[in-house]
Amino acid sequence: MVISVVTVAMATAVVTSSAWGGDGWRATRRIVRVTLAAGVITPAAVGLIATLGFAGVLIVVILAATTPALTSLVHARRQAKADTPVVRPESDSATSLATGPAPAPELGSLDDAALCLAWRQSFRRLETARTAAERLSVVEQRQRYLDELHRRSPQGLAAWLASGARASGNPLPYVDDARRRAG
Repeated sequence: MVISVVTVAMATAVVTSSAWGGDGWRATRRIVRVTLAAGVITPAAVGLIATLGFAGVLIVVILAATTPALTSLVHARRQAKADTPVVRPESDSATSLATGPAPAPELGSLDDAALCLAWRQSFRRLETARTAAERLSVVEQRQRYLDELHRRSPQGLAAWLASGARASGNPLPYVDDARRRAG
């Protein structure tokens, strides 16, 4: 029994090290966990099947199907599929133009706070866009916002982007600070 545990563990260690070895020390815990689990579980499953025959197969299948690792993986995949936004292709471009978002105001007429607020609100519109055409429209508008921010304050926009700017983030503190320093 000990020889089979060691043999399976060694084979598993070779395979997992080859697969996850590129991840460096971060993968060490995962490699050790999988190696030990396979080294113990595989001989136990084989022993059950050899001893109990078909009943052993059923027990192993039931135990494997109800393990917390597998059930949490299945649950996570179902949740990820449910969270994925649906993008529907446009059937008629005239319909999308009629129901699309309202035209944006002239960006030059907005002050910095209003421009940054429009940028932040556009993130929510992007998240809720239901068609590819709507998404494209919002992305193009967001590009215009960034272009206007760059025109007004290239250093401020660069500082915001360098700080790890997020798509939903607020560039106002950076744009405002850069304009105050310049003025």
